Amino acid sequence: MKRVEELIDASTDVLDVLVIGGGPAGAACALWTHQLGMKTLLVDAGLRIGGLQRFSPYTNVWMPGLVGRTGQEIATALHSHVVAAGVPHALGSRVTALRRQEALSAWEVLAESRATLARHVVLATGSRPRSAGFVESDRVGIGPGMSMELLEVEGRRVAILGGGDNAFDQAVFALRRGARTVDIHCRGTPRAQPLLQRRFPASNVHIGPIHVDLPRMMVAGRQYDVLGVQFGFDANLPPGIEVPLRDGCIAVDRTGAVPGHPGLYAAGEVTNFWHPCVTTSYGHGIQVAKSIQAALRVTESQS
Repeated sequence: MKRVEELIDASTDVLDVLVIGGGPAGAACALWTHQLGMKTLLVDAGLRIGGLQRFSPYTNVWMPGLVGRTGQEIATALHSHVVAAGVPHALGSRVTALRRQEALSAWEVLAESRATLARHVVLATGSRPRSAGFVESDRVGIGPGMSMELLEVEGRRVAILGGGDNAFDQAVFALRRGARTVDIHCRGTPRAQPLLQRRFPASNVHIGPIHVDLPRMMVAGRQYDVLGVQFGFDANLPPGIEVPLRDGCIAVDRTGAVPGHPGLYAAGEVTNFWHPCVTTSYGHGIQVAKSIQAALRVTESQS
């Protein structure tokens, strides 16, 4: 890690914006800040841009104008767009520390033992499926997407744990793939949208305490061959910094700024600002880009 003295010597290389996370929110934010003329760098731990969409083989009827496109196709298009637009990016680069350097009015970001300075940092680290203590195997899938698609369900008894949108989606997908039976187990009244609930037989939805005997593959006294854990998502919180939280996600104001942390923003599913989904993540990333542009204009007018 560079010493503060070295950082001061290199202060002329301070970025306007460093975006952490290359999912829909981070990629949209970096694309806009770059095209708005800000010195931008997009950093992601993965080898491709696209976030969780890289693992989604499903089409998304909620994305306007993208009927029939799978999440993986959207991720590929997003990666290609960022590259074609010339947005500077560093992939396979995991951020390990983030700290404010008040003397420089900038943030120091450490990734792969390299320190970078930026006046504004955007946390777009997204979310991850809740495991609830379960471990992926050839009988257990966690979260939607490829974790479930890789399970062999044809002719087998499948239990889906959870009552949200993904639980009902995965139950329907398992039936389409030839599962012998599919049951949904949820602790309380299902939270999934009515449209999704209507696609699955209500008689196969069991409400009450979820008792799982994993070695015997039993749920609430019923025998199964495959389990799908669909307990929602947790925010991927950044390392090395304490940020204010709301409902387990980063709290932000209407501009996307993180209160009490000058120059720090967050966008997309790592926040609890909007209903979490791909479409709102795009919009939130763009909103944050415009907020940073406005903040830079204020700074320039004062200098």
